[in-house]
Amino acid sequence: MQNEEFPLVSIIIPTHNRRHLVERAVLSVLNQTYPNWELHIIDDGSTDDTWSYLLTQLMQWKRQIQSFGRMLKSIQIHQIEHRGVSAARNFGIQKSSGDWVCFLDSDDEWFKEKLEKQIQYHKDHKELYFSQTNEIWNKNGNLLEPKGKYKKLSGHFLEESLALCMVTCSSFIAHKQTLDNIGSFREEMKTCEDYDLWNRILYQGHSIGLLAENLLVRYGGHEDQLSNKFQAIERFRLYSLLCLANETWQKSESVPGGLENGKENSNQWTNKQNSLKKAILLRLDTLIHGRKKRGKEVQLFSNWKELFHKNQPIPQKDLLTLLDDSLF
Repeated sequence: MQNEEFPLVSIIIPTHNRRHLVERAVLSVLNQTYPNWELHIIDDGSTDDTWSYLLTQLMQWKRQIQSFGRMLKSIQIHQIEHRGVSAARNFGIQKSSGDWVCFLDSDDEWFKEKLEKQIQYHKDHKELYFSQTNEIWNKNGNLLEPKGKYKKLSGHFLEESLALCMVTCSSFIAHKQTLDNIGSFREEMKTCEDYDLWNRILYQGHSIGLLAENLLVRYGGHEDQLSNKFQAIERFRLYSLLCLANETWQKSESVPGGLENGKENSNQWTNKQNSLKKAILLRLDTLIHGRKKRGKEVQLFSNWKELFHKNQPIPQKDLLTLLDDSLF
């Protein structure tokens, strides 16, 4: 039976070789003032002692939580084969039974009122199915608030999102059924998988609200952050955008008038397409220019540009080239 006053929130913490960090994230969930949640901790094939640590700590963590009546507070730990953060989050989504689902990276930390205030935000804004909160950055002990182009936005900020990742996964919450309709994280992407999801949400016409209060601490500066692991990280964003373009062309062929849904007029649809094309061409030109400077092959990507100008989809098997680390 659904609890309308306190809907069940499913929380997903993916972790890989983060035994030294994951407890901070877990404790910030246990300290939440919101009374109705389930926590899924996904060990993504760790090779340190993360799994044994989780097993050892589980009973102690469970003793710290109390449930009352129809309220639920529960913790489940899962171990899966190492397939990356997208697969771990998707596994958690599949295991979730909440009305809402949110994510917490194992190196981040929530303020204790995060869930309570975010659920109330959605009660006050019933038209919204997605939101995020403001945050504080902790970079080696230095506390900063995002400013300039990193300042959080609210609403339908597709153009800004195509240019830069504008949503923080650890501050994000989604209405689960609506998220299921949009689709989950692309598991083949080793990084920028969150950027990809935000753009798909916005491209399908949804807004992402902002609770303009600092309710998250993001920690930076440690060596195992995904953003530090890959060369030419923009290639992952280009892959995401080209996949979205291919999917958009496929849909437009099957929808009368080329409209993705009946709520949009032709101008809105055209504006979205133009914004996506602009973002793709900018990244293609950047990739081609960079490879020329380094004396690397560019013919394949020049061919893509020609296909793209002709509104022809690029085969998915060719797009996977962008995810091949050995080529960059």
